[in-house]
Amino acid sequence: MSAPADLNAELSAVITTPTVRRAVRRSLYWAVAIAGLLVLGAITIALNGATREAERWGAEESAPAGSRAVVEVLRDAGIEVVVVGRLDDALTAAETSGTTLFVGDTRAILDAERWPRLLGVADHLVIAEPSQPALDALRIDALTAAPLTEGRDAIELEAGCSVPAAQRAESIRATGIGYSTLDGEACFDAGETGAGLVRLDVDGRQVSVLGAGSVLQNGEITRAGNAALALGLLGEHPTLVWYQPTPADLTAPTAAELTPDWVNPVAWLAVLAGLAAAFWRGRRFGPVVIENLPVVVKTTETMEGRARLYAREGSRLRALDALRVGTLRRIADGLALGRGAGVDDIVSAVAGITGRDPAALRTLLIDLEPANDRELVELSDRLLELEAHIARRVGLDDLAPTAPPPAPTGRMDA
Repeated sequence: MSAPADLNAELSAVITTPTVRRAVRRSLYWAVAIAGLLVLGAITIALNGATREAERWGAEESAPAGSRAVVEVLRDAGIEVVVVGRLDDALTAAETSGTTLFVGDTRAILDAERWPRLLGVADHLVIAEPSQPALDALRIDALTAAPLTEGRDAIELEAGCSVPAAQRAESIRATGIGYSTLDGEACFDAGETGAGLVRLDVDGRQVSVLGAGSVLQNGEITRAGNAALALGLLGEHPTLVWYQPTPADLTAPTAAELTPDWVNPVAWLAVLAGLAAAFWRGRRFGPVVIENLPVVVKTTETMEGRARLYAREGSRLRALDALRVGTLRRIADGLALGRGAGVDDIVSAVAGITGRDPAALRTLLIDLEPANDRELVELSDRLLELEAHIARRVGLDDLAPTAPPPAPTGRMDA
């Protein structure tokens, strides 16, 4: 038999400590998992880097499509090159006098509201292969014509104009887009295909539409007079602002822009339908009726019901344990031992007051098990007698003895 769980101080919990081998095995599993994730991430990054498409006209791009060669030559020549990726940064950098602003919108990020902001800022605005919507937004005298190619190969064009950069180049071999103009000056004209360069004067500032955009690329810079044209256009002033729009210039759409037009009417219709249904059904239900429920249960009913359950199941030991717990608790309270006192503490205190043998007291309070209903009643009476004896010895009127359990309704003898 075991003592009641809340009063037996001799019971102790068993703590199982994991072995070193188990801890190492568990740590090794997580280490291998993390290492696998790192290797997978490294492979993914390597594959993405290997398959990354070179950025056309990228100022720091050394691939054939980039323009790092032109940028480095200009820097060696003393030109201050400022590379930016946002419109506001480009406008701020181009505000100083003696500035050339290069714009290469390869991703078509700028819209009709942003393109006009580029006009009238720098002394010279150079736009590489702009689309027709971009030209319409700028409202300048230039129209897209046709691609500048001979089949798939680059086309060789003569300057044929008075623009200093074009005259120094004399001829170029490039690909790109041809443009036509009425009031501007067309250079490197390919006839119906259009010109590779259009120079315009807009409000006293120069604007160059560069259709032969390949002259700026690393892979084409050494052909014919491509280098002379690129350096002449971009190195005209002490400062060059190299602006390629990035996703940072994109404006995130608002919730209203993302919401379909039909959502708001449907939402309002659902709200009105819900209100109508609430009004319709609410009138039918009527007011809430308050009902007084018989919830008062006497404590003796609970005690007697539990006693009957114990008797029906033959749980003599559990019934006796319940009586012992009550006896030990009342003795501990009456002797001012506190609820945290253990069984041994209570037995020692009772033995000191009553003069009884501690072993006999422990047998009564813990060890002895009833074999039948008669022994259960006898043990209950002995517990009552012990409480009464202690009360007389210490003069405690509030140490009320435990009421005897109800008589069993039937025999529980095995």
